Amino acid sequence: MELARERSSARDLWLLREIGIVSVLSAFTALCAQVAIPLPWTPVPATLQVAAVIFAGAAAGPWRGAISQALYLLLGMLGLPVFAQPLAAGPSVMLAPTLGYLLAFPLASYCAGRWRGRFFGLAGAGLGLLSIYLVGGLWLFGWAAASGQAPSAAWTLWAGVIPFLPFDLFKAGVAVAGARPFVPRPRP
Repeated sequence: MELARERSSARDLWLLREIGIVSVLSAFTALCAQVAIPLPWTPVPATLQVAAVIFAGAAAGPWRGAISQALYLLLGMLGLPVFAQPLAAGPSVMLAPTLGYLLAFPLASYCAGRWRGRFFGLAGAGLGLLSIYLVGGLWLFGWAAASGQAPSAAWTLWAGVIPFLPFDLFKAGVAVAGARPFVPRPRP
């Protein structure tokens, strides 16, 4: 009987710890989204979200990172002002030009966590960035076409990828470096 209580208590503490980690990482992403710089030539603002997304996976692992980003999306879809564009909260986010980038966050965080560590951390961050740009760019292209514009691949690259790439690479590198203390060391 005592052993069963100890196991139940340990399981409860583990679950509470996991919920706490995921919640803090989701809140960190929401906080980083508030640092947004609108750019005149694109409907996509420059934000610090990429750093939070990559950090979440690189620091907490693939599943915790992905779940934290899914929670972030859920909170925004429910109407909490967690996204970079306050007008794009709740169901209206489905019409936002940035939805594709947001939808890629769980996958990007998973990639950053899956290939984390001393040698593969930057590779995981790079795959995460690639997933954000791919899904985000495709959505941006579709959004522009649905809005009556005549988008091209070149426009999509200039509006949704190229201007962000240098700063996003820097943010990803900082996120991976910042996550290193949280990455478990291999046992000898």
